[in-house]
Amino acid sequence: MTRTFRFLILLTAVILMSAGAWGEDAVPQKTSKKNAKKEAASPKETAAPKEIRWLPFDSGLAKAKTENKAVVVDFYTTWCGWCKKMDATTFRDPTVVAYFNKNFIGVRVNGDATGSFVTHEGEKMSERQLTQTFGVRGFPTYWFLDSDGKKIGPVSGYQAVSTFTSLLTYIGASHYKTMSYDSFVKKENGKG
Repeated sequence: MTRTFRFLILLTAVILMSAGAWGEDAVPQKTSKKNAKKEAASPKETAAPKEIRWLPFDSGLAKAKTENKAVVVDFYTTWCGWCKKMDATTFRDPTVVAYFNKNFIGVRVNGDATGSFVTHEGEKMSERQLTQTFGVRGFPTYWFLDSDGKKIGPVSGYQAVSTFTSLLTYIGASHYKTMSYDSFVKKENGKG
């Protein structure tokens, strides 16, 4: 029985390796001399970030002020299913990531954290207290702030790519200063 068990493990490993289940890096690939010269001759592309660059609250607000960018504060918890769905979908969308990283400073705040402290309006408080200060009642909640840290407004719940892109454009292009979000959406859809 021991031989059979070892054989099955070996067979499984061979099948997984041939199917690429361990990824490309697990099995060394041979490169022909011709391909090696092509790779060496062409400059490596600098790929756009595939993720939103999130910062802690204090350093994020300081950076926003320095770079004159609006802030998106992501109030989340580790147990929040919709937070995880945002991370897996909307926050991974290349269009969202590119626009977000270019125009915003992303800040993450764990709504349950009592041992991690921030400074808000001169007062030191836990991330949980900050969450309460912002009036967050559900997760995820996103607060938009201007570059000086002044509140623009919140949105709660899971946001599909199209909706979140629209919100980012509304805030990022400063449309919030001249019209309501509903008016902005109507205008964008040619109905206003």
